[in-house]
Amino acid sequence: MRRALLVAALAALAAPGVAHGQTALVDVSVATLWKAPGLARSMDAPSLGNPADPRGWSRNLATTADRLWLDSHVQTQALYGQEVVILERRGAWARVAVVDEPDPQDPRGYPGWLPVRQLVLGGAVAPGPAAIVTATSSVLRGAGSKLEVSFATRLPLVRVAGQRAVVLTARGTEASLPLHAVRIVRAAGHPTGAQVVETTRRFLGIRYIWGGLSVFGYDCSGLVWAVYRSFGATIPRDADPQFRGGTAVARTQLRPGDLLFYGTQRYVHHVAIYAGGGQMLESPGSAYRVRLVPVRRREFAGARRY
Repeated sequence: MRRALLVAALAALAAPGVAHGQTALVDVSVATLWKAPGLARSMDAPSLGNPADPRGWSRNLATTADRLWLDSHVQTQALYGQEVVILERRGAWARVAVVDEPDPQDPRGYPGWLPVRQLVLGGAVAPGPAAIVTATSSVLRGAGSKLEVSFATRLPLVRVAGQRAVVLTARGTEASLPLHAVRIVRAAGHPTGAQVVETTRRFLGIRYIWGGLSVFGYDCSGLVWAVYRSFGATIPRDADPQFRGGTAVARTQLRPGDLLFYGTQRYVHHVAIYAGGGQMLESPGSAYRVRLVPVRRREFAGARRY
């Protein structure tokens, strides 16, 4: 017991000071947010480092049972450079709200726990134009270092220099991404239905991971959120609040790109994207990968157009 208390005390002293309500920026390629501090098992160790290793973490989730375990332990993920608000501190962990992942759990953003060392404290997203990664992933290069960042990662644009987009990192320094791997966004975007379908098709075969928001693993609503974010649009993070937004669409009036929801009118647990021709794109569950399948009638709750 004494040793455990000593370890906890040393961890708290080693971690940077955190103030309630302080903003911060995610400083790893993909951060996993947990339902409570310290939930990650030894197999999840790569996700706790700085930088994190999302590819290694995804490889560790080798079985359906491993991935199902995440369902009751993980809240969401956050991409490199996303802004969070500090809600609470417990030792080397912080409970945060991810600002641009709207969810009714907290008006400030989607809540969850992550290691403090995965944050740059005091950081905030700079206003103005942004470079959003549209490649499945890309390498951010700067000051002799490099970091693989996922599709839909958004960073403040400094300038375009030849075939590179110069951006601000989470630490406030300059780095760059290949211009062909990003979309320059100067205002909130609004993709067409065709763009939504075309973009989502690129992720066929990507593994389902509960809470997943990156190309290293998507859950159903995380895939939809990321596709819209790649165009500069922000929609709710989870399926049920996504169902509460947008414009209702009758099943007989579906267009490609419409969102299809499953569950009940009181609570929706799944979202898919109508692909046209009676088919839909979805990331259905921990035993599956992103796939194209016929639209299901069972548990169909309705459709929305954003």
